[in-house]
Amino acid sequence: MNKEKLLEKIGKLKNKLSKHLLKTGIFAITATAPVHTAGFETNVVKDKQAPETTLSADNIYISPEAVNIAADNHPNPIYEFTNKVYDQNNREVKDFADVTKYSLWDCSYKREVGNEKNPVGVAKTFYGSLQFNRFNAENMAIYGLLDPAYKNLAAKFFVKNAGFDNAVENFKKSAKNYEKNFGDANLVYHIGSAARKSLTKYISPNFKTIFQKEGIENTQQFLSLQRSYAAAVYCSFDAKNLNKIVATLAASNIKPEQVHPAIWGMFLAKHIKGGFTGIAGLLKGKKLNQINSIAFVDAMASKYPDVFKQNSGKESYKFAKEHYKETHSITTMKELSVILNKPEILNHYLKCLSMNQNRSISFEQAQELLFSGEPTPHLNLENSMQSVSFQQELDKVRRKSTQLAHKVRSQNVALNEIIKHKKDTSR
Repeated sequence: MNKEKLLEKIGKLKNKLSKHLLKTGIFAITATAPVHTAGFETNVVKDKQAPETTLSADNIYISPEAVNIAADNHPNPIYEFTNKVYDQNNREVKDFADVTKYSLWDCSYKREVGNEKNPVGVAKTFYGSLQFNRFNAENMAIYGLLDPAYKNLAAKFFVKNAGFDNAVENFKKSAKNYEKNFGDANLVYHIGSAARKSLTKYISPNFKTIFQKEGIENTQQFLSLQRSYAAAVYCSFDAKNLNKIVATLAASNIKPEQVHPAIWGMFLAKHIKGGFTGIAGLLKGKKLNQINSIAFVDAMASKYPDVFKQNSGKESYKFAKEHYKETHSITTMKELSVILNKPEILNHYLKCLSMNQNRSISFEQAQELLFSGEPTPHLNLENSMQSVSFQQELDKVRRKSTQLAHKVRSQNVALNEIIKHKKDTSR
């Protein structure tokens, strides 16, 4: 086992041990999770006594987690990104069971750069996890300047000479004017926007180098920025055909959020390749179970072979076939609500999630409880057929925790030996 694999394994074991002990509430230890702030991430001690938070779009934070799926004998890592969600008290938010672990954009990611060494920061002719052209890569940097969560990261792509601050303010004003006069603030990002042209004069001449560097050193936040720009702005560039998709679904009494995330992922992969054109026609007259099916995945691939059946597009097709049954999560509901400019999609999901305190019901059951006005169900350990005495449970937890701790210590010893050997042979 090489050093990188060993480090990854140790990290997983430590994380597992911390989460296990924290969940029991028996041992006095602390666990940490990333705090999502404007431009940097750090660690803070979680307070398990912190008051409960009412979840909303404004106080949840999504963190992509890189997972190396390459075989042990593969020369390079192959990363997929699953997602975790945290609330404003920095606690992980538990989702409904069996929801997708992925983003709506992962179908596109697999097609575009899934096997790249630096998938988030690849900068050749095209840029990043979704392979933006230079125009959209610059737009992404501008978009980041206007979002407090990405402002410090995005500022790295600009040279702040005299006039830069005024150019940023003029861009904001222009966006408001487009919203007022045409109903779409995103028009400020389009070709022909004077405010955009003025601001791009301050783009760093080292744009590509910075892009590559951030992909390696700041992978998670940079990936989030790319996805956020794509959802909020890039999808609006073909709003006409996106609206046709929504209208066609509505004609069959289907809500957008009822269409599974991998299917939406195929729509987005098609959009990156050439807009949403034609998808509405493929949906016309279909029932929900026909859309959320392998037959529809195959139909999309056959209709657009240049997107799904050629070169790395085959990886996107494979991803959709493997994940088409998975249901929406907090992550995908948030992305969809931004893409469609319908915040009520996420708000409704989060209200339903509050009904799932003991993690034993589905999204559909939670909706029934929410609409019926019944109280949130609670787990009754006394009446549970699986209840055991406190002492038995305590002993079990202690044994498992001791085993996990022993594994971590063993792996640390092995790692120290590798590091010592490397130092001895590299002098």
